[in-house]
Amino acid sequence: MKVITAWLTLLLVSLLMLPTLALAAVPQIQLFMNGKPLLTEVAPQIVNNTTIVPVRVIAESVGSKVTWDSKAKKVTVDKDSTSIQLFIDKTSAMVNNKSYTLEAAPSIINGNTMLPLRFVSEQLGVKVTWDEITKSVFLYNTIDAASDQPASIFRPEETVKAGDPAAGDKKPTDQQPAPGQSTSAQPSVQPPVTPATTIVQGILLKGDTVSIKLSDKATIKPNSFQLSGPERIIVDLPNVKLDPLMAAKLNAQGEAALPDKSDQVSQIRYSLFSKEPSIVRIVIDLPRKSDLKLTDAQQTGEITLKLSPATSKGKFKVVIDPGHGGKDTGAISITKRNEKDFVLSLGKKVVALLQKEPMIEPIMTRSDDTFIELADRAAMANEAGADLFVSIHANSAPGETARGAETYYYTEQSQDFAALMHKYLIDGTGFPDRKVKQDRFYVIKNTTMPSVLLEIGFLTNHIDEAAMYQDAFQNQVAASLVAAIKKQLNID
Repeated sequence: MKVITAWLTLLLVSLLMLPTLALAAVPQIQLFMNGKPLLTEVAPQIVNNTTIVPVRVIAESVGSKVTWDSKAKKVTVDKDSTSIQLFIDKTSAMVNNKSYTLEAAPSIINGNTMLPLRFVSEQLGVKVTWDEITKSVFLYNTIDAASDQPASIFRPEETVKAGDPAAGDKKPTDQQPAPGQSTSAQPSVQPPVTPATTIVQGILLKGDTVSIKLSDKATIKPNSFQLSGPERIIVDLPNVKLDPLMAAKLNAQGEAALPDKSDQVSQIRYSLFSKEPSIVRIVIDLPRKSDLKLTDAQQTGEITLKLSPATSKGKFKVVIDPGHGGKDTGAISITKRNEKDFVLSLGKKVVALLQKEPMIEPIMTRSDDTFIELADRAAMANEAGADLFVSIHANSAPGETARGAETYYYTEQSQDFAALMHKYLIDGTGFPDRKVKQDRFYVIKNTTMPSVLLEIGFLTNHIDEAAMYQDAFQNQVAASLVAAIKKQLNID
């Protein structure tokens, strides 16, 4: 009888674990706009085989305007002459007074309005493509892709900080944004699509160099980015077609693989990623993370991608930037203490630990209560030829409930560094995880090396603030941040 009872208990536990295991096996969907990753506070969801995403992603990525009617639970998305009306938890939608039925209803998840991505995007003239291999959604918009303004991340507890592009520019509005939607405006210039005339005639791997042979010496501007898990480099060639012989080798999934391999490259795959506009995609699978140097085809009619492993170059220079200082107090804590004092104290502890590392040369932007302009902080790091830049801040909010740590980056080269630093920041603080976010704070936008801005916790929250001014807490966080820096630099 005991044996039967034990067996039934084991069976019950196994059945209860099945949903958890199934959930864990589902990879998180990644979003890209014109090849650049889009970050969301709420992960994209799949409902009835339809991807739904936070409204911020749609609004800020395609330059639309979103308004929210709380009484009717209605979201209106406007762009140029197109007006889309959607209703929370309803599958009916209106586009320019024409009715549509959605496969998945809009919903609100963790305060973020979630809308069906493909329906809304395509109504606004944005091409949506699903890549099964990378489990990614790629959006292609014709707005000014050369703009260096990224989508800002909406924060429910809005703060204004030194270096925030919105600082001093808050204006009242009579329109209420939808939950999870910022009110920043975006450009909506739509140039015509350029027809594809250049042809990819071949792809050759020789050692650490991948050569892409083109039919002419056209001015092609490849868009490249890296993904992890597994490591791979993706190169998109806009307004380019495949040679008929290469196109004939595409399999049922629209992809072909080359037989060539090397110590630096596990495999090379290619596809006609998009027909209109025509985009050829090349995926280089890597055995390990590599640096990439890319040259265009204007002079030779050939694009070359040279891969190289990360190499050490003597002492690494790491800039630690305690925010604010002097006349700029930063945020005021719930017990009337200044942010500038907390970040300086923590910054000194980080530098003291870095000074013990023989391979690291730490540099502080300020070591006392001095006011330093944002431009001077960035220039200090750039002129020193720093390898990493870490700006330390503390957060604040109008109320007392917001708490937790968050990490900001701006450039694509800083994204992996931000993810690593954030993991160690959460481990070191033990605070709630407010995720990694992209924003254009001056010091991380205008530094040329991988750069992050850390928001350690909220000074306006009793729990966070009580810990943040304690030496024991600061020592613990400093040790965790130094461990992350060493890991980024591959220092044991």
